[in-house]
Amino acid sequence: MSKTLSMNFLNEEGRITALRLNNLKDAVTDLEVQGVMDIIISKNIFSSKGGDLKVKDSAAIINRESTALSVK
Repeated sequence: MSKTLSMNFLNEEGRITALRLNNLKDAVTDLEVQGVMDIIISKNIFSSKGGDLKVKDSAAIINRESTALSVK
């Protein structure tokens, strides 16, 4: 199973911008994600078409499981 962390921010235009991190470790806490999001905003690491990221909006861990099918 693959885990992805999706972090959503509001940019200067008030639009949502998503950052996704693949291959997440198993034990990620809310506090760790909040801390990373705060660092991204305070250090102005990323920008978007709508300007700099200004506010944390939401975050989620997405679990993906895939099953290969034999179709040949």
